Amino acid sequence: MSADAPQSATPSRQIVILGAGGYLGGSLCHVFHALGRDRVVAVSRREPGHRHLASHLVADVFAEEWARHIADDLPVLLINCAFDFGTVGIEQLEDKYAVFDRNIAALAKRPGTRLINISTTSAYPGCPTDYGREKLYVEDLFTKHGGLNVRPGLVVSWRNAGAGFLRLLDTVRSSKLIPVLAARGSGFPTCDLEAFLLGIVVLAGMRINKPRTLTFCYRNRLKLAAVLQMIEGHLGVARIKFPVPWFAVYLALRGKEALIGKSKIRADSVLDFAHPLTRPLGRSAFARLIVQFRAELEALPRGQGIASGFYGLESMSAASARKSCRLSARLTPKTFEVLGRLSDA
Repeated sequence: MSADAPQSATPSRQIVILGAGGYLGGSLCHVFHALGRDRVVAVSRREPGHRHLASHLVADVFAEEWARHIADDLPVLLINCAFDFGTVGIEQLEDKYAVFDRNIAALAKRPGTRLINISTTSAYPGCPTDYGREKLYVEDLFTKHGGLNVRPGLVVSWRNAGAGFLRLLDTVRSSKLIPVLAARGSGFPTCDLEAFLLGIVVLAGMRINKPRTLTFCYRNRLKLAAVLQMIEGHLGVARIKFPVPWFAVYLALRGKEALIGKSKIRADSVLDFAHPLTRPLGRSAFARLIVQFRAELEALPRGQGIASGFYGLESMSAASARKSCRLSARLTPKTFEVLGRLSDA
């Protein structure tokens, strides 16, 4: 795959993206490389399947001393998208993240370094899942070093879907009969891929003088049945759906995991579904960003017959967008051109 655009001859900073081979990490590489203003340094366990980068470092960011290989000729913006799902709930967090913490600390000491950690709405005080608690631990590491934590909801995209939304798309495509988990108070906080990327581009251009936690999701949460109905409408199909109590599925998965180990659908994920975040921290900044740039986002090219995103879930008034907002930046037409290319990938 060829690179989108040449890097600037005189970049002012280097953007180091951890987990560059993953869904969000690769998408961020795509955007920043295509904008051409910065030197993109991709860090991942293996060679990524894209070339949206200036240089690449193969490293396990949780076990190796990768920070020493980051050049010191330019200020660093570090964006962390790395996470080891395979060891969730298995290892002691202090031991698992000791090397990672040491690397972050080494970069944080450099003049001009800025840190952004991509977390999840599953992380919040009192969350019941191992996954959420581990993400909170990583958030604390970035807070300790003066970084910014961003909690995206379920990232949705019709043409460039991540693992979670893609699994729902595939389920609706392939199954005529779909069991629907039922839990009181459940609902998905959602965020379009393009809106998430736009928010990160804006944050990357800002100076934030103290640690913060922001949530990137729309005001209106969606029940699982509503998400499936939207997918059905998009695909032009009709499926039979029937409710299944979440606790029965949770107990069955716990028993399965005790006998043969974990699989793609985990008991921890079902617990997360039944106990979602209800009050997103720092969500208003993202809401104002969406209201301010909704017209540009909805105009992104998506291919023939491809419906627009989920922006209608953001019900904040246009008047609210005019209030003072930390997420204010001058975004050039090229930014939306790059986002459009990614949405139509």
